[in-house]
Amino acid sequence: METATILIADADCTWANSMARLLEAQGYRVLRARTGVDALYQARMRRPHLLLLDPDLSQLTGWEVCRRLRQSPDMSSIRVAMLTREGEAAYRAGADGYLIKGGQVQPSLPLIRAFQHPPQGILKEFVHRRAVAA
Repeated sequence: METATILIADADCTWANSMARLLEAQGYRVLRARTGVDALYQARMRRPHLLLLDPDLSQLTGWEVCRRLRQSPDMSSIRVAMLTREGEAAYRAGADGYLIKGGQVQPSLPLIRAFQHPPQGILKEFVHRRAVAA
């Protein structure tokens, strides 16, 4: 079975590294991007199964990255979860869901259970989940 790949696009290195360690410990392959341009490039070139996308990225906002991915038919298989409190805006941008993130990622993060599916099922039935501060 193919290892699911998750791209974390967030300029907050502390949070991104915490989330990456947690996901890697669960057996996922994790990629990272710190700008919107890099996130869009990696999404197109590496085709992650899931993109955790901060809307406040530099060079190109996460909102715009999400819209561009949704406008491209060959990118429709990439699931996108916006890292925001603005759920309605996330859905309008084309995201499959959203996460409300805090500072440090807790090891018991409920989100991880949503990833325990075959790669093609990631976020299929995504509901609002929280990444809470430690």
